Amino acid sequence: MYLTVAILALLASSAHARKPNILILLADDMGYGDLGCYGNTSVRTPNIDSIARDGVKMTQHLTAASTCTPSRSALLTGRYPVRTGMAPKGIMRVNLWPYSTSGLPESEVTVAEITRQAGYRNALIGKWHLGLHRDRMGDHAHHPLNQGFDHFYGLIGTNLDDYGHEFKVVTLMRPYWYGQLFSVWAVTVTALVCLLKFRYVGPVTFLLAFTFWTLPVYAIYFLFDNMELFTSFLFRNHLLVEHPIRLAGLSQRLVNEGLEFMRNATDNDLPFLLVMSWVHMHVAIETSMEFHGKSCLGRYGDGLQELDWSVGEMLRGLRDAGVEENTLVYFTSDNGGHREIGADGGYNGRLKGGKGHGAPDGGIRVPGLMKWPGVLRTGAVTDEPTSQMDIIPIIADAVGVPLPVDRKYDGRGILPLLKEKVAISPHEFLFHYCGDKLHAVRYRPRTGHTTWKYVTHTPSLLPGRTTCRFMCSCNNAVPLATPDVYDMTSDPGETTPIEPESKMYREISAAVESAIREHVTSLDPVESQFRWDRLVPRVTWQPCCNGIFPFNCDCVDKKFENAKS
Repeated sequence: MYLTVAILALLASSAHARKPNILILLADDMGYGDLGCYGNTSVRTPNIDSIARDGVKMTQHLTAASTCTPSRSALLTGRYPVRTGMAPKGIMRVNLWPYSTSGLPESEVTVAEITRQAGYRNALIGKWHLGLHRDRMGDHAHHPLNQGFDHFYGLIGTNLDDYGHEFKVVTLMRPYWYGQLFSVWAVTVTALVCLLKFRYVGPVTFLLAFTFWTLPVYAIYFLFDNMELFTSFLFRNHLLVEHPIRLAGLSQRLVNEGLEFMRNATDNDLPFLLVMSWVHMHVAIETSMEFHGKSCLGRYGDGLQELDWSVGEMLRGLRDAGVEENTLVYFTSDNGGHREIGADGGYNGRLKGGKGHGAPDGGIRVPGLMKWPGVLRTGAVTDEPTSQMDIIPIIADAVGVPLPVDRKYDGRGILPLLKEKVAISPHEFLFHYCGDKLHAVRYRPRTGHTTWKYVTHTPSLLPGRTTCRFMCSCNNAVPLATPDVYDMTSDPGETTPIEPESKMYREISAAVESAIREHVTSLDPVESQFRWDRLVPRVTWQPCCNGIFPFNCDCVDKKFENAKS
């Protein structure tokens, strides 16, 4: 009997000593209040909720940015975008064009490069949005396979509402009237100026003026009116396999690709890192017929149910492969819900603001769920501040690979907090940027139970509204003469700042301003990936499936050619 007990104990010990598999489930533009475990009663999300039931729910889980590209760079590297060159500097705050030269620098060490050192098989399935080319067409310097991943299937860029059926119908019916009007206006103004100044406009002068005014206008509108042609690409590793992307049924294809990768890794007894980077809940939201019209919340609810199904399939895949008990599962979203697009933009609960707003919590406070059988207690909840950047030190420690010492990491080791061994977050300060501009600082004193937020800028909202036109501009944010300080523990909606004359305000301000000075001195100069010359599309770098761009470029992923939409 004692021998049996000893053998069982040894087996249990060796099981826990095995390197855990890692499954990261990343939603896109999901609102803080979209999930059942965060209070949503309108749409059921039982599969995602099960991660909270079987693990830890983080109620104050924060992204490093309120837009996709910089947020994703921080999650994968554990570093603020301002350290890596991934902090936007102007109006354009995401890497919109897959064939620009902007992207995550090769010098950055991603989570996949860490797990690779420990013998892991790594895959990213879904949305990348961190660049492709750098110096020339085909160099793929920013490609996931050049950032530590062994397999990639998905979007180099992002999903856009231009890819949706309703948008296409409207676009096809709409002539280029705005370009025509602007061109006519420009030529008319030019002609009038010439007439007034020289009293005569010859045909050559007129044609030159018409050309120089009209071509740039039409080029710009041609680009933006044909986003599906210029940005809708699906890759398998380095190969373009679908153009344009078929959004209906895409979730099912991502699931199939992810499960196939998981089976291949487990069949070969290899530990794996699998990042499932979903396209939902970003617009355009299109689902398979199985989920079309199934919810009471329209397209958004249908997409949410399909996303929950997708997560459920991945969790079932772990069980079927017999690795559920040795897998760390982490679910989150790259930023909050996009309020400006209305019903298709998600629900951020009582939080202020949303995607693109900068520092308000609606754009940066997201669902954060983690389960790790045998390590984390089931049904636990932490209200302490945590960051997506914390996943890097957790994984590095789990796989036994030390983080590089030649750079500053902003993620912290929160595992003791999640294990309930400590009560206070290791983050005394978290810095909230809008682009490359610091707009707020979160402060968690080393005593007490309160988290404070020191806000120096607020979004420039439409008059009488709580939204901007499409996305708030960091450059137009309103600086506050006297920074606001909010008690985020009792006032998560940032509705009532504390009195500036109070002793508490002065103490918080002094601590935060000192932390800001220290933080700024820790920032090294870095080349920006958001310069305009890097962001502009290289049209000549566009790929084409079957011909010469832009002719006869349509293709369908042959692996899933007969899959149902």
